[in-house]
Amino acid sequence: MSRVLPLSVYKNMMNRTEVLLIDGCSKYKCPECSGVFQDFRGLKAHLQIHSGDKEFICPHCKKLFFRKTNLDDHIKSVHQKIREYNCTECGRGFFNSSNLIPHMRIHSGVKKFVCDVCGESFTHWGSLKQHSYTHTDSKFVCSYCGNTYKNPKGLASHIRNVHTIYPKSVCDVCGKEFKKKKLLKEHMVVHTSDRPFECDICPSTFKTKKHLRQHYKKHIQISKYQLV
Repeated sequence: MSRVLPLSVYKNMMNRTEVLLIDGCSKYKCPECSGVFQDFRGLKAHLQIHSGDKEFICPHCKKLFFRKTNLDDHIKSVHQKIREYNCTECGRGFFNSSNLIPHMRIHSGVKKFVCDVCGESFTHWGSLKQHSYTHTDSKFVCSYCGNTYKNPKGLASHIRNVHTIYPKSVCDVCGKEFKKKKLLKEHMVVHTSDRPFECDICPSTFKTKKHLRQHYKKHIQISKYQLV
């Protein structure tokens, strides 16, 4: 089980928790970030993020999780690629129905979430929520460096990319470090003589798909020149 924060810590955070009244209902705002929750139970679960306690490690990518259920979901969706819920229109698979249902609105064309300021409509409530910040002067401030963002999504992305420390994947040939195992795998071709990507127009071969795509552009440019 994941570690429970000491009662004294919860009491301290409870004293600093701001209770908001939104649409006639009480909401709990996290004292550490911009997160807002329906009830205090949800806030308490969220506070584990700020506790620094991450106890469950993915055996495949070494990513860390606060709860075993989150780790299990991660393994199923990312590494086992289990997609039990499929879209009947395009066949795209989803890990759960809560992700499939919003996706189906793309095919229906229904945009039932309407901005009450400018009238723009959206297929997803989350898109409307992000849009609503364009009509406010709200600023979301990074507690690490003071940078400000117009919406929580921008702030979260900044913290994830700039301030979050990930277990690093290290190249055992040159020592270069990568945040993701995928990037290390792509890098390793530099240290081999393999050139598995072949151009089907000329005899050229390349180490990566990226270099092959760049090469194809040259053929396209030559074709355009010959047509002139």
